Amino acid sequence: MPSLNAVFMGTPEIASESLSHIAELEKLNVISLKSVYTKPPVWNNKKKEFAASPVNKLAIERGINVRTPKNLKNNTEEIDFLKSLDLDLIIVVAFGIILPAEILNIPKYGVLNLHPSLLPDLRGPSPIHYAILKRMKFSGVSIMALDSGVDTGPIIAQQRTDIDKNEYFPDLYKRLSLSGAFLLAEVIKTVSKLKINIHKCGLPQDSISSDYSGSFSLTKLIEPDELKVDFFFDDPLEIYAKTRAFTEAGGAFFVFGNKKIKIIEAGLIADEKDKEIKEKCFDNAGEHAIFDYCDYADYPLYSQENLKNEMNALPPGIIISANKSGLLVSTVKKGVYIRLFKLKPEGKNVMNYIDFINGFRIKQGEECR
Repeated sequence: MPSLNAVFMGTPEIASESLSHIAELEKLNVISLKSVYTKPPVWNNKKKEFAASPVNKLAIERGINVRTPKNLKNNTEEIDFLKSLDLDLIIVVAFGIILPAEILNIPKYGVLNLHPSLLPDLRGPSPIHYAILKRMKFSGVSIMALDSGVDTGPIIAQQRTDIDKNEYFPDLYKRLSLSGAFLLAEVIKTVSKLKINIHKCGLPQDSISSDYSGSFSLTKLIEPDELKVDFFFDDPLEIYAKTRAFTEAGGAFFVFGNKKIKIIEAGLIADEKDKEIKEKCFDNAGEHAIFDYCDYADYPLYSQENLKNEMNALPPGIIISANKSGLLVSTVKKGVYIRLFKLKPEGKNVMNYIDFINGFRIKQGEECR
């Protein structure tokens, strides 16, 4: 059976994972990779050099031809090149460059695309961030036939995965990268056997019901101002979600002493005896968030007598503990606190909370903004 003539288009780590699986299919004569497309190298100001994308590096290691156009719209050179390859399939994973209709129509069987969400939920550029930000109970990956819309093409295959309530972006990203690469490889093998246009075997997205009632249908790029944690306004669950979601997008941060302090690792801590916690802290799946529980004897703020009442009377954003027992900040929900484990002060390296307390001489009662 002749292999599929194909081109792969992708840029970041999730795409390189898929490329690695596809390269293995070439050994099985399922596919013949004619070229790899990726975004051009970007300038790394720290290293003072241009850095190639993960896909670029892997393609070079595998001896695959690499092309790095800045765009493809009205790019006659690249369009003519793609037409010359007699392509059966184009495979796209987080490429970052829009494919014009003229390119979408080139391959005989269509353009396959991997998207890290269960479409139609979380279309757009930031599905993994949003899955954590919205405290979704599960997400997954979708393989679809790419069309001219924003992640609107027919769905060919999907795989669901649960999201742990304490999961950080890198862990979920890695899991979705692996499951997406495996599912994509299986779809490619099926296309190779059936030799069918993928648009004819996909399920239209408007026929798929949303697991979240359509409320999380479209994501957008994460803007710098969204990284700010506001202890005076944000729900503690939202602060914790921002911490976990933004580790690869610059890092959630607060301001202390006119310095930006990035939160690298944090947790929730609550009064174990506070019955209201069970009513106040539900996630979107209707289940309780996971808390550690505090022993108030570990967090002396003023006096041990009526300590709980004194702590609960504090406004949000106040450091209620700054010692070996922990670094705790009050929130808008009484009896619920953010516990800071690892931080990155502006202009400094990542440090644990004890080094942060000592280095910045943190005291109880000080304010985080």
